[in-house]
Amino acid sequence: MTTAREFITLAMKEAGVLGVGQSLLAEDINDGFTYLKRMLYQWQKRRWLVPGLTHISMPGNGLKSNKIGPGQYYNSMRPSEIKAAWFTQNNINGNDKVSFNLTRIWSYENYARLALKNLNTWPQYFFYDGDYPYGNVYIWPIPSDIYTINLVVQLPVGFNTSVADGDFDGGTGYVDGTYPNIPLILADDTENEGQAGFTGNFTVAGGIVTDFEIFDGGNGYRIGNQLTVDNTNLGGTGSGFLFDITQVEGTVDNEFNMPEEYEEAIHSNLVIRLCAGYNKPTNPTTVALAKVGLNTIRKANAQIPTLQMPQSLQGPKGFNIYNPDGGNIN
Repeated sequence: MTTAREFITLAMKEAGVLGVGQSLLAEDINDGFTYLKRMLYQWQKRRWLVPGLTHISMPGNGLKSNKIGPGQYYNSMRPSEIKAAWFTQNNINGNDKVSFNLTRIWSYENYARLALKNLNTWPQYFFYDGDYPYGNVYIWPIPSDIYTINLVVQLPVGFNTSVADGDFDGGTGYVDGTYPNIPLILADDTENEGQAGFTGNFTVAGGIVTDFEIFDGGNGYRIGNQLTVDNTNLGGTGSGFLFDITQVEGTVDNEFNMPEEYEEAIHSNLVIRLCAGYNKPTNPTTVALAKVGLNTIRKANAQIPTLQMPQSLQGPKGFNIYNPDGGNIN
């Protein structure tokens, strides 16, 4: 797999910054990595440049809003937008729970028009306030813990990341002692998507993991991944240890984790940015290749939702400015 360092080196050559047989200085590698990250941060905000979506699930907790971001109630990368949302009922037995769609409230101004903001009953709407560094997710009416809320967000664009920080639950029943460089595995309810190599140093006292330090951050992990440990590595007994990832980091030697068609687009666009940064002339052919690469991604990622008629326009009388939501008027 191609690494960020390899992307930067090849782009530096085409930009005329690096000559044949030369090696990049550490300062140039760092500068190139900065340009690359800034470019991918911009790409992350464009739906057509993101190849996949995922969803985050959390139970309702009776609060009007909850934060979303690293280490927050919705533990994930802070999204620029929540693409969709739904909920299920936890008090329904079996695996065939019905998903109920939540309707988007598009602005804070529209949310402000709700008359009973503290109403607790069947959820119907969601609103996302993209505050920084953590966004705020509003569900209305406010859900209790008998409902599970699911939010659809974009997957990260770019390169694999290593674990940098997290929170852990020490579990119980493990054998006391110190255990260096022990591998962690994804929890049972988490699907493996290439995550591997994360290890840590464990200290167990009174059957509980009292101290955990990251030994090797591994590769391919995301904020929100939950990991555990095989108890055979902690004396052969015990259970319950969980590690929730709240921070990840990318390095210049992390591997590229995007589809193959992204490579040309990343390379050509990075060359253009490096030419600007190092005051080099831009080759028109490179500019054309950059556009072609982005258009290829656009076509590959195009997903156009089905157009739906607003409820207020579905009645026989059409739209009523005095009743825009289409409810009954007494």
